[in-house]
Amino acid sequence: MRSPALRLALLMLLALPAACTPEPRPIRYGEDTCAHCIMTVSDARYGAELVTTTGKTYVFDSIECLAGYLLQERDGTDRIHSLWVTDFEQPGTLIPAEDAVFLHSPALRSPMGMNLTAFAPTADPARLRAEHGGEILTWDDVLALVQTRQAAGGHAHTRPR
Repeated sequence: MRSPALRLALLMLLALPAACTPEPRPIRYGEDTCAHCIMTVSDARYGAELVTTTGKTYVFDSIECLAGYLLQERDGTDRIHSLWVTDFEQPGTLIPAEDAVFLHSPALRSPMGMNLTAFAPTADPARLRAEHGGEILTWDDVLALVQTRQAAGGHAHTRPR
């Protein structure tokens, strides 16, 4: 029972659940298409992702597109494993949406025009407001803001003109 093959098989069996944990993937800027608005994801400061329990990844060009997609996707929300947003101060770096600090400021123009920007959980809200103005939001606040926008105009975002 102490054969190397048996030990290897046991180790592989124990490692299997960790290997199957759904995770975000790097966004391919300039190639990936937003699952909500179908525009090319091009700004590495604003991308977002939804990862399903089966490991499928949906890419978004902005926080408002991710939120809009969630609000419209009433069926299937039980299949969501995790939500990710890009840290504005570290372009291309995804952080869990529920942990992020969000800033709603006209000084920071997001790709779809709702001016929503995400920062790492360690970002100082007072510093962000001092540098960019605006209002600090939680993920729940972001969802409420996008829902209000959808109810008012039918869209989660407005395309820049």
